[in-house]
Amino acid sequence: MSEGTVLGVWRLTTALHGADGGPSGQWYRAQHALAADQAAAVLVLPRSERAAGVMLRFADQALDMGQLSHPSISVPSDSGVTPLGQPYMILRWAEGQPIVRACSHLPLRARLNLIVKLCEVLRYAHQQSWLLAEVDPGMIWVTPDQRLTLMGMGLMRMPDPEDPFERGMGLGSVPGYASPEALAGEPPSLGSEVFGLGALLYMLVDGRLPSAFGGDVDEASPSASWSNLSGAEQFSLDALLHKAVAPRADRRHVSAEALADDLRAWLAGENHSALTLNPMPVAGIGADAVDGPDTLSALPETATAGSEPRWSRRLALASVITATLLVGGWLGKQYLQGPATAQSAPTNTSLART
Repeated sequence: MSEGTVLGVWRLTTALHGADGGPSGQWYRAQHALAADQAAAVLVLPRSERAAGVMLRFADQALDMGQLSHPSISVPSDSGVTPLGQPYMILRWAEGQPIVRACSHLPLRARLNLIVKLCEVLRYAHQQSWLLAEVDPGMIWVTPDQRLTLMGMGLMRMPDPEDPFERGMGLGSVPGYASPEALAGEPPSLGSEVFGLGALLYMLVDGRLPSAFGGDVDEASPSASWSNLSGAEQFSLDALLHKAVAPRADRRHVSAEALADDLRAWLAGENHSALTLNPMPVAGIGADAVDGPDTLSALPETATAGSEPRWSRRLALASVITATLLVGGWLGKQYLQGPATAQSAPTNTSLART
């Protein structure tokens, strides 16, 4: 669409996020014909059967969706067809860039905090019986001061358990963000939403989606590129990400809220739910910080002086206790075998170092 095109009472002024748009269509800024100070975000969809399904879903859910009132959610308020026959949706104007682009120069902690903010927005949606059925990073906009807006095209009413055929049609998750059960044709759920959020976490932490690791995703270490993290921090963050994108829904976080709780725990240097199934090893602690990852042109943050993670202190204590028990067990065995044998105990027993 060319700038200046009139769509109802709106006139397109600027193509957003690149003239080539994204996999879900092209975004524009539009100005109201009768109110010069009123702007909107316009998504022009490609002509396709799927786009027609989106229009039908909007027509079915427009009244309910209009009741969503959250400063960080922008939902469609109108729709139509361009002179070229392309469907379009009108949404409340929001500033920002798609989240992956916006995070290109943000440190790791800021990236994780953005996902926590997104989960908080989804908490509100869940309370209103909506979920993010289609995760698309192009629909999550972030401003330079890290304010986040969810462009609510991917929101869908939670399926009625008594009506398994109520599924609706949408744009569909961007390849790599759809859960295995969604690809198998199952209706959206809190579990499939968590998978999409986990895939987004992979992209923000590593610059790659879980699908890039093939069948070895459980062995992948997406946090390894952040060399300013200690070995314990890397292990903990990897365990959290692995849980979020587990192939089986019952192995993932039960909801976006639970995922946010684990992210907050990691940011605070505390244990989280993924570590209850994956005990943190003693080996590999204390990797020195040198350079940040190359992916997404990131500049990782530096560790705060004197703020040793709680994991390191706990692991150090666990190492000493383990070594003490081993030595005590050896001496007890020698005592039971008799005095002569006990006297041959080694005189240079070393404790495990952390």
